Amino acid sequence: MSSIVLFDMDGTLTEPRQLIQKDMIDSIAMLLEKSEVGIVTGSDADYVFQQCKALFENENIDKAKLHIFPCNGTKVFTWNAETLSYENIYAVDMVGKLGQDAYSTILSKCFEYQACIVMLHKLPYTGTFFHYRGSMLNWCPIGRSAKSGERLLWVEEDEKNKIREHFLKLLVKDVDDAGLPVTVALGGSTSFDIYPDGWDKTYVTKHLQGYDMFFIGDKCTGTGNDRALYDMLQPDNSRETLNPSMTIEIIEEITS
Repeated sequence: MSSIVLFDMDGTLTEPRQLIQKDMIDSIAMLLEKSEVGIVTGSDADYVFQQCKALFENENIDKAKLHIFPCNGTKVFTWNAETLSYENIYAVDMVGKLGQDAYSTILSKCFEYQACIVMLHKLPYTGTFFHYRGSMLNWCPIGRSAKSGERLLWVEEDEKNKIREHFLKLLVKDVDDAGLPVTVALGGSTSFDIYPDGWDKTYVTKHLQGYDMFFIGDKCTGTGNDRALYDMLQPDNSRETLNPSMTIEIIEEITS
């Protein structure tokens, strides 16, 4: 049976919204000698290619064994040896699944709550608060354009006042009251991921039938978006990490 080690990206392979570092690239190169590797993230492919550019450009990386599963695995990118590029070979559509009316209901509530947060919390809001990724809606109250310092201010305010926790409960109640088959989860350290039920990170397993899977993520408890896949592969085939340094330690353990 083929094996594959799946990684979350932000907080696992990289610091949130930061570039992958050389020590992580070296660890993945070592892992690829024994197993295939997949990056399964709530982020879309553009963020993966941006943050992990050095990984894909490294000559020691066997890209034929390195797969990309953006948006919780609802999209799949694999290496094409003929074109020497990653190609999108699979994707599903959230609006097509739920219908435009249901999607508009969700979006209108997010707009309402975004306005509440801006009024209540004095922070340096930026831009791109809502990012439709085809198979999910990402809502980032501080704005996807926020720089590291601005993101840190949000994280501190969120930890102090439980902003996301509060609005997560409200949004979950809204979709339940509307009878919508929709999941709302915390994405990374600054956002919400909203998608049809079942389109969490366990979705990636649909593409990996016949594989022995192992998963490493950093948001594996509570309402974190790594929890579903982490729980599915427990007790032996998933690990929670605290940061990229710990991820490297886990890679060393499973390759020793």
